[in-house]
Amino acid sequence: MTRENAYLTDKQIKTLKDCLLADKERIINNDNFKNPEQGHLAKDELMDPLDEASINIQVANDLRFRNRENFYLKKINKSLRKIDEGTLGICEDCGAEITFERLMARPTAELCINCKEEAEMNEKHNLKRSKSLGKTLMEIGTR
Repeated sequence: MTRENAYLTDKQIKTLKDCLLADKERIINNDNFKNPEQGHLAKDELMDPLDEASINIQVANDLRFRNRENFYLKKINKSLRKIDEGTLGICEDCGAEITFERLMARPTAELCINCKEEAEMNEKHNLKRSKSLGKTLMEIGTR
């Protein structure tokens, strides 16, 4: 493995890789991730509308959590590829170092702290954009 950065030591990279692999293992072995229908009643088993509403809320929450875990799993795999490529710890925006401390707090970090703060400031000052349409909510509302 050749590394483009000299910011992280081999020991630090191993520590980060171990953290990423542990998170990946936790997600993959999670029963809700493997068996999404586990613990839910079939519609014909429901007693009344209140039971149905309660089950619907639980299903929606489970789906949301599973989607978050799926998204995080993709980020973990991307970070593991970066380790193999020797590019973990390099900011995707400016090419500066992502500190080991930041990577320990968020092993899938793609931006250095300065670029992340700038991105968050831009998000805060821009109108929320629809991911699917690529238009601001204000533009959508004026139709």
